Amino acid sequence: METYVVDASVGAKWFFSETGEEAASYLLQCLQRRKMKLIVPDFFYIEIGNVCRNRVRKKEINSSAALAIMDHVAQFPIARYPDGDLWDVAFENAIQFDISVYDALYIALAEIYTVPLITADEVLVKICKNRFDFILSLSELKPAS
Repeated sequence: METYVVDASVGAKWFFSETGEEAASYLLQCLQRRKMKLIVPDFFYIEIGNVCRNRVRKKEINSSAALAIMDHVAQFPIARYPDGDLWDVAFENAIQFDISVYDALYIALAEIYTVPLITADEVLVKICKNRFDFILSLSELKPAS
């Protein structure tokens, strides 16, 4: 079974119409059909919550819709990894590569599992692509027909 780490830039596309939502939806369908394993740090859920809060603040969704999204994402069969077990490697990567500790959490998790990290964050891809060969842009993912 294919296994990937995904970040919140991918997870947000499961709920909001954005560029790359088709590829993100493909990942979610594979996950729900148990054809793929997705792993996230616990922080993923905080980031999705922040995305929802920002959408509420911009009046793109209401608070009830935001809560429904949070309830929904909590039900997905995603493997969770404790942030506390990642902080030291994440912090070192953040300092060394001048990226956020948030992004470095996902990279550290992909390193631990030796699986690709899929992200829609093109800035992260650009910064890290030549340093970490396991980072994939969501735009590179080609859903199976």
